[in-house]
Order: sequence, then C-alpha cells, then structure tokens
Amino acid sequence: MCWARQHRTPCEKRTVLQRLRVQNGMIRDQHIDGKLQIIAAMSLLEFSRLVLWDAALSEFTAVPRDSFEADWQTNIDPVFGRLICWINFSAGAEYLAKGVCLLRNVEIRKPKGLQMTFGTLGDLYNKKDAALRRLAAAANATESQQRAVIEAYKHLATDIRNRDAHAYVPGVRNDHFHDVGSQFVPCFNLLVRWLPGGASIVNEWRDDAPHFIASLVRTPRNP
Repeated sequence: MCWARQHRTPCEKRTVLQRLRVQNGMIRDQHIDGKLQIIAAMSLLEFSRLVLWDAALSEFTAVPRDSFEADWQTNIDPVFGRLICWINFSAGAEYLAKGVCLLRNVEIRKPKGLQMTFGTLGDLYNKKDAALRRLAAAANATESQQRAVIEAYKHLATDIRNRDAHAYVPGVRNDHFHDVGSQFVPCFNLLVRWLPGGASIVNEWRDDAPHFIASLVRTPRNP
C-alpha cells in the first residue's frame, strides 16, 4: 500500500468511499431510491391480499375478510398463506413509508462500507427527530395526522412485524385484521397523498415500473 493511501485523513477516506459507492452503483439519488421503494411497496401490499389499490381513486381500500380468507387459502398456501400475506403486508408498509420519506427529502439512508442501509422499521418513529416526524413536518401535516401515522407504524413494528419475524404461531393474525381497514389503510392513503406529485403519480410509476427497473440495471463493464 502506498504512503499516500496509508495516511489519508478520515475526511479523505469518506470521500473515497463515497466515490466508490457511486462508481459501483451502491448509492443512488434519494429520489430514485424513493421511487423504487414506492413501486416495490405497491406490489408487496397488493400481494398481501389485505389491501387493493384503486387506480381510479388513487387510494388503498381494505379487502373484505371473507375474500381475504378465501384468497390466501386458494392462491397462496392452504396452511401458511395467512402468514405469508401478513409478512408481505409488513414489508410493503415499511417500503411505503421509507419511499415517501426519501421523496420528501427526509433522508433515512446511512452509508456502511460500500453499501447504503435504509434503517429499521423502528427507526421511522422511535426518536424525537425520527423520520416520520420529519416527514410530517415536511408535508405540513396536522398533529392528529402525524400521530395517526406514527401510531400505525409503532403498532406494525411491535405487534405485527415483531410477531411474524421471529416465530410462527397459529391463529394470532385474525386479531389484527380489523386494523387493516381502521388504521393502516387511512395511514397509507395519507402517506401517498404526501408524495410530491400526489397520490395519482403512483399509477404512472406502476405502469412504468418494468422500464424504470431495467434502466437501473448496470451492464457489466468491458474488461
């Protein structure tokens, strides 16, 4: 190793790492990353069978319980379908919040080596300056709107995601089905309305998703 490399200052080392992240496609503009999270969230949430996206109204709607129960048993898995649906729902909800944050210039990413990390679900609401609080301020949300979003994500993290991430327990997911329509759907609709282009921009992004994703795939460099 050359002398100059050995004696770089911490600031110089951070600059080099940042350059390497960009060169290797590990860091993107936050608005691109935000859009990625949104379109992934839409697919995950709809795959959960718990919610539907109404393109005409540009809003989420809750799926009736009977339809949900029939759908996961028939089209997902006759035994573990409900579990699979709730796991997809939790992941989609997390992506949605993180995507809206990034698109409203609320930075949630942190560098780690050559990678960028997006933090945990708890990071969104746990601190006084947590991302969802900063997002609410950026969106000029009311106090009740901020509280509704934070309470929904706290409930998601502590009572739903934490439950499903660590063990399978039969029958516990029925207790939270009512929360989809009463708490999560209003929260999600609030979040998409906070997007810079409004909720209707989601329809355009979903239609363009295959081309958008393909445009980000880096072709191998010639030797």
